[in-house]
Formats: sequence, structure tokens, C-alpha cells
Amino acid sequence: TSSPNNFLYNIKKINNKNYSNLVSKTDINNKLNISRLRLEGFAASPSEINSYYLDRKFLEWFVGFTDGEGNFYIKLTELKDTSYKFVQFTFQIGLHKDEIEVLEYIKDTLKCGHISKSKDRANYFVNDINSLLDVIIPIFDYVNLNSSKYHHFELFKNAVLLTKNKNHLSVEGKLAIINYKNEMQKMSGKWIPSSIKENINITKYWLAGFIDAEATFSTNKYVPRFKLENHIKELELYNKIREFFNTGNVLLTTPREYRVNSNPTIVLEINKVNELRYILIPLMIDNNKEVLLKTLKAKDFSLWLKLVDIYYKGYHTTLEGKLIFDAIKLHMNKYRLTTNINLLKDKKRISLSEIDNLLSTLYLSDSPYDIKGSGVRYIRDSNKLVSEATNIFVIDNSNTRKIYSSMTECAKSLNISRNTIKQCLNSGKSHKGYTFVLN
Repeated sequence: TSSPNNFLYNIKKINNKNYSNLVSKTDINNKLNISRLRLEGFAASPSEINSYYLDRKFLEWFVGFTDGEGNFYIKLTELKDTSYKFVQFTFQIGLHKDEIEVLEYIKDTLKCGHISKSKDRANYFVNDINSLLDVIIPIFDYVNLNSSKYHHFELFKNAVLLTKNKNHLSVEGKLAIINYKNEMQKMSGKWIPSSIKENINITKYWLAGFIDAEATFSTNKYVPRFKLENHIKELELYNKIREFFNTGNVLLTTPREYRVNSNPTIVLEINKVNELRYILIPLMIDNNKEVLLKTLKAKDFSLWLKLVDIYYKGYHTTLEGKLIFDAIKLHMNKYRLTTNINLLKDKKRISLSEIDNLLSTLYLSDSPYDIKGSGVRYIRDSNKLVSEATNIFVIDNSNTRKIYSSMTECAKSLNISRNTIKQCLNSGKSHKGYTFVLN
């Protein structure tokens, strides 16, 4: 039986055909209730039913991952102006060959589809009509896609549904499928703002799936950063993600001159260490302290956490800390791919166990940054705050907020000394009705 805390998607296989039910599961507080959707026109005894369940959390992760890496295709053979001989519908996810395990995980969980390998790529395909009608389409009806792929899916679904009553064989049905395919092609690479914003629903598990597909955990000059980059057509989605984080900047980049047919892109980046520690990182971990990411990016994330810790404590300002910092980076992102061995040709990469030993030794010494109060960092043995592009939020008794970009600006505006503001930040106490919080 299923857990009462989860919403579950129930897929039933009956008489070798798949029929889908959305099953309501009420949580222990009886707050949430989804009506069962019944499919008419068939009968089956309990012995003929083979049921399996897909957890809501998995579905949200899967849809987020599809928003990044999934595709919907309509292939027509012997296509003429208003007709064709054969049609094939395909849902596909293509990844680097090193990521084949996550494709196997998806295939085993959905209990449909197949995997193929080609050179450095691995692909997961679902192209049999029963699985598309009774597994793939109901999933994306249950949890909406948030990217521009939502529109591709809707056209794809409309085309696939024509097969239910063999309408795809009629002249009208064939013409409709041709039109759906043409419309999907017209949409590729275009920003379609209409109705996107209304359908976007960011959740923790959807975000984990999208990050698995699109994000990079990296550094810039020893500063840890989280980065999402995409085609300009996903602007509305990226603005919604930024709202979900309640931080970060969405930037527009111009096409790169050295790239043929390069398109403008949008970038969402978070590089303030407290925002990484208190906003982003908790979103990547579930209540059991397990990482939500399912691809090899989970390994990048785990190593990146070490970089965040080194940076936060200031060890990156020491020779030993920089050495360890650089050593960790040689196990992440492009350096972990089996097809990029050549990138390590002139580099000395030490093992992860050696890195852990070096870290243990490093942490025996006092950190260069003295961390006080609610995470306020000072350069050790000084009264100087660690310099970072940090805003100071000042909240008065009426809960009105003001933001200052520097300690000096804040002190002058409120006529309160810098030292007093520092003391308030360290202790968490208020002064003259003002509460001070670092971003």
C-alpha cells in the first residue's frame, strides 16, 4: 500500500492495455483531496489488474528534468502536401553516455520505453502508442511542464490522441497531424509568452529535476556560484525561478560573435555565499538529508559543498586552501566526463580520499574568517567585516524594510554608528527600534 502522505499516480495495466487513473491520496491532516478520474468503456476483474504507483515527488522531478532535457517528436514518412504513409510519435530524453544510469532509473520507474546508445550519447525513447497514451501523456497532464516545451507537448498530445479511435488514418486526421507537426517546428527557438506565465508552477522537486538538467555548480575566482543558462525564450520561466528563490539576478546575454547562429540567452546566477547556504542548498536536500539530484550532478553538488565551506570559512585565502580548492574542481563538471580525459593530460589530479585527508588537516587550524552571531564573518583577529557584495536589511517596528548597500550608508542614514550596527548584527538585538539583517 502507498504512504498516506503522498499523492500517487496510479497506472493500471489491464488486458495488456494501459489505462490510467489519477488516484487521490489524502494526507494525514485530511487537507488535500484530488478526485479520481475514471475511464469508461472497459471492465476488468481484480486479477487482471497490475497496478504500480508513481510518487508525486518523482513526477515533479521528472517533469522538471523533461523541461530541461526532454523532447516530443512527430515523424512522418512519405510526406506529401496533405498526407503521409506512416506516423511515429516519440518522447525522448538524450544525455551524455555517462548518465545512462539516470535513464535506466527513469525507464524502470515508468515501466515503459527503451534505451539506446550512440557514440557518446545515451537516449531514452517512448514511442509505442499505449505507453504514450497511458503513461507519458497523463503524467504531463497531471504535472504541467513549465518551459516552452509545454506548448510542444500540447500539440504532441493532440496528435497522439487522434490514434485512440484511429482518426489519424482519416484524411482529416492526417491533415491535423501534419498541422500539429508544422506548428511544433514553427515554435522551435521562439519565445511564446502567451499563457506561459499562468501555467508556471515551481516546486522544490520540479526545481531539482530542472537543475539536474540545466544547472552548473561551479566557481569564479574562488567564489562559489550556482548558474542556470538557457535560450531567451525561457525568460518567463527564469523570472519565476528567481521569484521562487527570492534572490538572484536574471541577465540577458547577447549572441556570441564566434558562434554561428548563436541566440541571445538568459542567465540566472547566485554567488553570494549566504544565499547559497541558506536558500539554494537547503532546496537540494530532502527531510532525510539526502540530495534530491539524481544525475551525476549530485556528485558535482556534493563536491561543490566542500568548496562553499572552504570559501565561507576563508580557507581559500591560504595556500593550502587554494590547493585543495583547485584539486576538488578537477573532479567536477567537464573534468568528470569519461570523454574528457584529455583535459587532465597536463594536470595532476589527486584522489578524493586524499582530498578528504587534506581537508581534515586544514580544518585543524583556525579559519581565516571568524564567524560570529548569526553567521556574520569577520577577518580573524580584526574588527573588519569580510568584504562581500552584501546588502543590509533594516526593519523598523512597523515592519517597514529599507535596504542599504553598505554599512557606511546605513550608519549615515540612521545616524547610528557602524560599531553599533555590527554589534546588532552579531547579537541579533535591536537598537532604537531597528532590527538589522544581512542578506
